[in-house]
Order: sequence, then structure tokens, then C-alpha cells
Amino acid sequence: MSEHQSLFRPEGERFVSTRAAGSPWGELTGGGPVAGLLSRAVEQHLGGADSPFHVARLTFDLMRPVPHVPLEVSSRTIRDGKRLQVIETALFSEGVEMARVTAQALRRTDLGEPVRRTRPDYPLPATLEPGQLLPAAAGSLRWGVQDVTEVRWVSDQFGGSPSRVWLRMPLPLVPGERMSPLVHTAVLADCVNGAAPLRKPYGPFINSDITLSLHRELTGDWLGMEVQRDVQATGVGVVHAVLSDVQGAIGHVTESVLANQLG
Repeated sequence: MSEHQSLFRPEGERFVSTRAAGSPWGELTGGGPVAGLLSRAVEQHLGGADSPFHVARLTFDLMRPVPHVPLEVSSRTIRDGKRLQVIETALFSEGVEMARVTAQALRRTDLGEPVRRTRPDYPLPATLEPGQLLPAAAGSLRWGVQDVTEVRWVSDQFGGSPSRVWLRMPLPLVPGERMSPLVHTAVLADCVNGAAPLRKPYGPFINSDITLSLHRELTGDWLGMEVQRDVQATGVGVVHAVLSDVQGAIGHVTESVLANQLG
């Protein structure tokens, strides 16, 4: 299999990230693929597509840079309730914890109410031209997941706040396995930092976490983001986006960011 046909390749019960999952900042794995791998394990722990539970919140702690080495995934149940399940999944390299996610899953209930959805009030991806996630002004970056991701800008990082963009990941997480809506959303959610409006004199921006709150699953292949960034003079900030598909809003993503002043 080609190196660029999936984000991870299995090695027994472990996973190694491919170059397509790479970070622009070094010989590392991007935060999105890490979040996708952890989300996949959460879904499997809950019982897969047949589970009566909806994963309503995922909080990822990106504690250490993740190199392109074999990774082990381990899950445990923290709360096993009739209406609430809490799952913790961790990613290890040689016994060292690299990242983790805490997931809250809520039991679905049919309330007998009609579904009300409002399409995003910005153009849909089919009407937009292909683009790049990171601007040329970012300088020389390593080829990786930001280049694999398909991008359709409505208003980019230089167009003021909020920025708006559609994203799609064309590769599977692992070979021969279609990504679930949850995994696809998790893989793309980390793009919110790169897609956020740019402000001088701060940069680059590094996020230490990802928090996803989802009231429904992604429909289709395109994830829309309406993004805002708030960075203080302390160098600490928050990036936030409303997430949508072509039918309407599906939730929110928030990242804590560390901003390093250039020059």
C-alpha cells in the first residue's frame, strides 16, 4: 500500500502514522490524526455503529508530540450508566502516554419531534474553488496532513473575523476502513487553529487540546467551520468554531492555544 493511502498503518495491534498524517512543524503526527485514532477507539469501546449512545463530547489532551513510531491504544470505562457513558482512551509509545481523550456518550431518545435544521448562511463547498489550509506566509513547512486535507475557503485567515471554511479528509484513517462521521469530524477538528483569523504580532499558534461538543453526527463528507480566535497579550488564547455540514450546525470545537511572538 502507498504511504499516502491512509493516515495510519496497522502493525499488529499497534498503529504507525504515515507521512500523510504528518505535522507541518516537524517529523511528528498531526493533532487531527491523533484525535481520529483516539475517537475510533472510543467508538469501538462503546460497541460501534450499533451502540444506542451518541458521543456528545470529546476532550483531547495533547500532552506530548507524537512521532512516527508504533502506538498503542488503551480504553477504559469510567462511568457505565444507563443514560451516560464516560470513556477514557489513551495513546502510548513505549509505555509513555502521549495523548488522551475523555468522552461523554449520551443515550439517544426519540422525542417524536420533527428535525429542524438551518443550512449555513455561507456558500456550500460545491460552489467554491479548491485552496490550501495554511497560507504561504506561514513559510516553509513540512508536507503533511494540512496538504492532504481538501479545503474550500469562504473567507480565509486574512479576511477578518470570523473566518469560514469547508474541509474534507479524502484518506481513510486506516487502510480498507471508511471513517465514521465521528472519526472524520475528529480528524478535521484540529484544523480550526490553522483556519482561525490571523492577528499580528502573534504567531505561530500551538494548541494543547481539542474539545468537541456534538449534538448530531456529520452528514456527508464536508465539515464547515465558522472560526474566531481570541489571544491575549500573555500569549494564551482560545480558538472556537461552530461546526456544520451542508444541512446545518452539528456542534462546536474549542482549542486552547499558546501564541509565540515573532521577531
